[in-house]
Amino acid sequence: MATASHEPDSAGARLAGARARAGLSVEQVADKLRLDRHTIVALEAGDHRVIGAAVFVRGFLRRYAALVGESPAEIEALYAQRPDAELRPDLSRTGMHRITPTEGGRKLGVVQAVIAAVVLGIVGAVWWAMRAKPPAYTMVSEEQTQLTPAATTGNPAGSPGGAPVAAPPAAAVPVAEPPPVKLVRRHLLLTFGGECWAEIYDARGMRLFFGFGHAGTTQELSGVPPFRFVLGNAAAVAVTIEGAAVGLPPAVPGVRVRFSLNGNGVVAGVR
Repeated sequence: MATASHEPDSAGARLAGARARAGLSVEQVADKLRLDRHTIVALEAGDHRVIGAAVFVRGFLRRYAALVGESPAEIEALYAQRPDAELRPDLSRTGMHRITPTEGGRKLGVVQAVIAAVVLGIVGAVWWAMRAKPPAYTMVSEEQTQLTPAATTGNPAGSPGGAPVAAPPAAAVPVAEPPPVKLVRRHLLLTFGGECWAEIYDARGMRLFFGFGHAGTTQELSGVPPFRFVLGNAAAVAVTIEGAAVGLPPAVPGVRVRFSLNGNGVVAGVR
């Protein structure tokens, strides 16, 4: 059973009391909010250092308050009175659940999804127009059309009045259509040797992973390269693509790193 903060009107005490009135256990709250149990315990106890970043603490408190019927604004105001409410973010530590492989294919947010749908619609329209367009022909130029020898020297048989007879035009040559572009998928394996926040997207904008990787766990992902990575603690994770190890950029523990990874395992755009 979690122990709430000793302060009678603290954010943690308010949330713990509301949870008890709602008849919910710590495990049930953690499952509904998709947070780890230790995060719920830390929120109720006011031990925000376990979570690390003030921005995460505020978000978790608001979501917790909405779940148990408390005012998110009042709960956040109580937290804002604490001296640890302005801690600098540490992206190597959060309370997010690790996303399972069945959840890895979720789309981005609403705005990103709309943009992706518009782009796919344009690509589809162009492809359909190319399919419906009649084949182009390469015509023989007028200079290549020559008269027959009989037409230049006299009156050939079947040509009244000696009128010249032009040679029949050359046959038109159809231009072959380019083959359709085929998307090639690549497989990634993430091995976490320590705690690490990770976000991974593929070239289609599909979110392959979004969450907290725990030490001793692995994640198998599949998507279309190039991939976009955001790592909160790059030193704590090893990445392979199609079984080949990827040389990740050097990083200071706890400092976020962004980069892209192509289908051949080459890292670019590090920042």
